[in-house]
Amino acid sequence: MITYWPSYYRDFKCKAGECHHTCCAGWVIGIDECSLKRFEKDPDVKSKISDGCFVLREDGRCPFLRDDDLCELIIKNGEEYLCDVCREHPRFYNDCEDHIEAGVGMVCEMAAELILGAEDGFELLGEDGSKITLPSDVTAILDKSIPLTETLARLSGGRRANTKLRAEIFAEMEVMDPKWLELLMGVIGDPAKSEEEDAEINGSIKYRNFAAYLLYRYNGAGRFAAEATYLLSDLVMNGYKIEDAARMFSGEVEYSDINIDEALETFE
Repeated sequence: MITYWPSYYRDFKCKAGECHHTCCAGWVIGIDECSLKRFEKDPDVKSKISDGCFVLREDGRCPFLRDDDLCELIIKNGEEYLCDVCREHPRFYNDCEDHIEAGVGMVCEMAAELILGAEDGFELLGEDGSKITLPSDVTAILDKSIPLTETLARLSGGRRANTKLRAEIFAEMEVMDPKWLELLMGVIGDPAKSEEEDAEINGSIKYRNFAAYLLYRYNGAGRFAAEATYLLSDLVMNGYKIEDAARMFSGEVEYSDINIDEALETFE
């Protein structure tokens, strides 16, 4: 199977110790069977595994995450020694009929910066570097000659929740970080007007890139992409940096199987 990658993936590289939001803390790290067998032969690693997962420290950090935010396993054994989830994160893979569409999730600080900061959106590239035609809805979103709000309206069928209701829907989902609920409650308590949202969204290429990312990853989920983009604008207008808001949205919604299923179903 041929794998396609967004062009910005060429510039993706883990920030390691320079990252302000390490992916090696706060997550349950499940270990694949092949890696478990390998770790069984390493007493130092085996002693920190229980029920197929690494036993996190009291502060929620991986037992192999050093104080300088570097991975002890990589330093000692190289990246290939890692289990699948640690080696692949934040990459995602969508199986299609004759190819795989891959990318990097915006929950990662580096990925969020690359995706949102792309001045010309992205191209889809084959493993040999050849250009692949983007899905039509992603192409439409990336067309800067049309206001983003107009394209979002068309792709979502003209349906749009009001600011307060939208935030309430997301607030009722599973919450992993209390800060996320605090941000949503801020929107609920002081909702923006629709014309304010429109002006904010049409004023930055980053919202266009955010919507394009969601459409690519979730295969044309136009209503979901539109509502998420409006929610992102609400968070930014409440004083949150767009990269941080996108990263937190991704962690709370995309990286919860329960939440992403509910969001896609609610905003179908």
